[in-house]
Amino acid sequence: MLDMLENYPKEIVTKDGNPVLLRPLVKEDEEQLSAFVLRIPEDERWFLRDAVDDPEIMRKWIDDLDYRRVLPMVAVNPEDGSIVAYVRLHRRPVDCVRHIAHLRIMVDPAYRHQRLGTWMLLDTIKLAMNMGIEKLVAEFVSNVEQAALHAAHKLDFFEHAVLKDYVKDRQGKYHDLIIMVKTLHRDWSDF
Repeated sequence: MLDMLENYPKEIVTKDGNPVLLRPLVKEDEEQLSAFVLRIPEDERWFLRDAVDDPEIMRKWIDDLDYRRVLPMVAVNPEDGSIVAYVRLHRRPVDCVRHIAHLRIMVDPAYRHQRLGTWMLLDTIKLAMNMGIEKLVAEFVSNVEQAALHAAHKLDFFEHAVLKDYVKDRQGKYHDLIIMVKTLHRDWSDF
């Protein structure tokens, strides 16, 4: 697993010409990860599976780093070291679903519409393929994560299911949960 990560950090350039570094999350990132999460608008944080604004949750994420189970990657601004995007590839060690990974991505509002999310998704797809993953699953909340949903469509994720009125926001309004799946092909023939 660690040999797949030896090509990191790697530099990419956003649409507006700013460089960012892609690399795995490390224990020393706890403070920057917490600061990043707080820059995500509260109305977008409400549906995450963890209370990411809770410092104890962040500490647990950092303390429990196990790249074989959860591979968290970050995009870092090289000028100030701030985390500007985060993607997590989550695998279950159970044999019957070992070929499937779940994916979650968050991008700092100041870096949206810069193709950073798309770059990170492409990089994560390549990592997943190298790990032997055959299917990637991503969940999106309708009318909240439209840019991420659009990027997933462009990368040939297809709508697998829509769970109507599945998640509820803090105002009590229900939203659909859209489950997207991408089948990975080792020869990149799906692109």
